[in-house]
Amino acid sequence: MKEKSLAQYMHPQVKQLEDELHNKQVQLNFLMRITQAINANISQRELFEMFSQFLQRDLGVKRLAMLFREATTWKCHKAIDYIPKDIEALSRILVKKYKDFSKVGELSDDLLKPFELVIPVYHKDDPLAYVLVGKIDKAEDAYDRFKFMISITNVVAVAIENKRLFNRYIEQETYKKELELAQRVQQMLIPSELPDEPNVELSAIYRPHSNIGGDYFDYCKLDDGSLIICLADVSGKGIPAAILMANFQATMRSAVKIYHHLDDLVRHINTTLVGITKSERIVTFFILKYDPQTRRIEYVNAGHNPPIYINGLDQRFLKEGCTILGAVEHLDVVDVGTLQLDQSESLIVMYTDGLTDLRDSSGAYFDEQKLKDFTIAHKKITAKEFNEELLEAMETFKGQSAYPDDIAVVTCKIKATSI
Repeated sequence: MKEKSLAQYMHPQVKQLEDELHNKQVQLNFLMRITQAINANISQRELFEMFSQFLQRDLGVKRLAMLFREATTWKCHKAIDYIPKDIEALSRILVKKYKDFSKVGELSDDLLKPFELVIPVYHKDDPLAYVLVGKIDKAEDAYDRFKFMISITNVVAVAIENKRLFNRYIEQETYKKELELAQRVQQMLIPSELPDEPNVELSAIYRPHSNIGGDYFDYCKLDDGSLIICLADVSGKGIPAAILMANFQATMRSAVKIYHHLDDLVRHINTTLVGITKSERIVTFFILKYDPQTRRIEYVNAGHNPPIYINGLDQRFLKEGCTILGAVEHLDVVDVGTLQLDQSESLIVMYTDGLTDLRDSSGAYFDEQKLKDFTIAHKKITAKEFNEELLEAMETFKGQSAYPDDIAVVTCKIKATSI
């Protein structure tokens, strides 16, 4: 009788120990599998699937929602027996009220009532994920299951966060290399030196606002001795602007050898630009052609800031031209402005809107009139000295403020000739 009584007493304990051992083995096996999967760098989707299947099959979870943070927003990556509703509102409730493993009470917010437990995952003070579970099978080892559920949730969430950070690192490194390449491209596009012509002084200022700017200037000398000078402001910044700038320069340099009239040249550049960008990007553009034999200037202003022309008492803005390039496929009207220079000295200052967008501490702009007044006051010095003085004036004017945009200035001084 005593032996039978002892067996009856021991049997439930043995059964309980066997069940606990089995559950621990199941948990250990899954921990090994999930660790191997993480080391094998399986996709995020596959990781979510493994995790949700384990919660369902081995931990008795019948309802599930897995919310993970992505930058500044939250996304429900996996849901079982639950239709995600207003994830932004739900995430705000979770971030505000749930920093530890918690049971969902009867007085909880309506969005949480489908669930029984909230499992948050934090890194320091930053929430990474929330796993919401409901319809959990009742069992004697529920407490142990909950503890393992918390542990494995942390493992999976941290693995996914590490994967996200690694992918972001790869993206940043890729972008960095692309940026370096674009910088080298732009450095090749912007002339490092301007030509030394007998009767023409040229000097340039180039200050990109970021690593890669959207401003561009160029020059070329034609076979007949004429000089082409142009200045452009490409919409956008960064790599797309650098690519468009490279295309723009290639188009301009090839077209200038074919089209001898500026209106035809500008129309061709515009058509090519529309073909490349599908009218999604625009370019403001100014181009002039100077013939030193006749001292005649022709120019077209395509929606660009009007350059300043000073020749004695003749002081004006050069506005003749057409609309911006790249906006419409066909330019119906392209007016060509002309200047017939006399034997006296002439000064032309071309610039982009980064210059006239400069502000002082009171908010006043370094506008076109201020630039014109500065040009008149400094018209007698060389082009190089003019730009040096202009740079100093820009720095003084803006004070401690940052430059708001790219700045490009091309100063052209055509020297006087003897009669």
